[in-house]
Amino acid sequence: MMRTRTTRSTATAVLVGAGLLVAGCTGGGEQSPPPPTSENGLASFDPCAGVPQEVLQSIGATEPGEPVDQGIGEQGCEFSGSELVLAVYKGQSATLEYWEGQRGNFAVFEPNQVGSRKGIKQITKASSGSGSLCTQVVEAGGGSISVQVNLDADKVEGNDPCAKALEIAQRIEPKLPK
Repeated sequence: MMRTRTTRSTATAVLVGAGLLVAGCTGGGEQSPPPPTSENGLASFDPCAGVPQEVLQSIGATEPGEPVDQGIGEQGCEFSGSELVLAVYKGQSATLEYWEGQRGNFAVFEPNQVGSRKGIKQITKASSGSGSLCTQVVEAGGGSISVQVNLDADKVEGNDPCAKALEIAQRIEPKLPK
């Protein structure tokens, strides 16, 4: 009988010792911190600072950009030029798949390429008749950037807002997070 108790006591001591050893490796009774999560690459992208100065000069923007929020989770910046208004929005969770789901809201929805990235040319149904507003979406940092060009009404004839949006997006693209 005495032998059984010793064996149980020894087994218990070994299990307690192993438990302490394991607890020591994990920080005792505390839970170990969760592994680091990968942060969305667009979190640190500032739409007001992300537009190259030469782009702003090319559109005739003389004032710094104005921060804007569309109220749908897309923060951005708006620049007033001599012939157009440029807005750059970041959609941290607006992937190209998200935009695919929104396809029905657009009169024009054409997947394309912007530099080394996938993109989408968009014209909303509401603005399709005016010929003055176009958005170029570019995938970036786990979400997307939207470059929106709105031409002044008297500057529409002979000008293509989609060509301008694509041109500007191509100049911004190298600065975007992967």
